[in-house]
Formats: sequence, C-alpha cells, structure tokens
Amino acid sequence: MSDSKLAIELREVIKKKFSNTEISKRFLDRLEQGILTRDENPVSHFCAYFGAYDPKAKEIFIGHHKKSGLWLVNGGHIDKDETLKETLKREIDEEWGLNYEDLKVSEPQILTITDIYNPKKQPCRAHYDVWHLVKVDKDTFNPDKEKLAEEFYENRWANLEEVRRLVAKDVNHNKAVDFIENNLFNE
Repeated sequence: MSDSKLAIELREVIKKKFSNTEISKRFLDRLEQGILTRDENPVSHFCAYFGAYDPKAKEIFIGHHKKSGLWLVNGGHIDKDETLKETLKREIDEEWGLNYEDLKVSEPQILTITDIYNPKKQPCRAHYDVWHLVKVDKDTFNPDKEKLAEEFYENRWANLEEVRRLVAKDVNHNKAVDFIENNLFNE
C-alpha cells in the first residue's frame, strides 16, 4: 500500500467525492499497487488534466497534441513526490505560462482511465486521470503561445459541437465535455 502524499490525497478525494463507483474502485486498486508516477512506473501512472472553459461563451480551450496526435485539453503527468496542486502549479506554468494562484482551478471533478497503445512513441499503457476544470473568460485568458507550441500543433476555443467532433473517438474527453455542459455551462 502506497503512503505517498499523492496516494493519501487521492484516497481522500475518492472518499469525499467519488466513492462507490466502478472507476473509484479501479483507482483505489491502482493506488494499492504503489509506484504511482511516470518516473517510478512508465507503464501505468497518474496524470492531471486542467481544462479551461468559458461558461458565458459556452466554449472549451482545446489543442491538437503533438505526442498523442489527439485533440485534448491541457494536462500532464504527476511527478514523483508531487501532490495534485503541485502538479497543477507546475503544469499550468509549463503549458500556459500562467500562475495557478491567479486562476479559478476546481477541485477534482472527474476521474477517468485512459488506455494507451502507442509503442513506437511511448511505453505507457494506462493513465489514471484526475480532471480539474478552470473557469476563465476567453477574452482575457492569455496563455503563452510559445509554451503551448512546445506540446501542441495548435490550440483554440471551440463550442461543444466542434469539441465533440474533434474528440469523437476519445471516450474520456467526451465525458469531460458532457460534465462541463451539464454542470458548468449553467453557471
């Protein structure tokens, strides 16, 4: 059983918000195995998404990811000895060039497991994803274009119909889009 800061934090998040679901049981089983980060286990590890959305415009910020070839919201791997918040601070700076403290980052909203098969590009086979959502005004949201270009061919704001078209084959991103539409676009 892993007693890392991340494992303790994730168990608490699951207990508080996601208990007694099939996905939470799979997360808890994976937490029991330990070695939770890509540094420790390149095959199966935990990641954090941070998807920007504008509830007034009813749009989501999405990008065409270079490594996966997929359209995704922003996110990244949790590094060894990091908590979720530490990961979000680092990744938001790395990908957006923005300060976490200046943003309205939600508590975890969704848990998903992404099965991966891309042996020519990466050894990874599974991501245990913790989704945070970031409420922004698209007119003032100004991520660093150079930092975005390091990981994405392009990024843009898209309405629900376009996002669904772009992520059509990605079940987990579709879950996130549904969550945003049903819970956050009504704010």
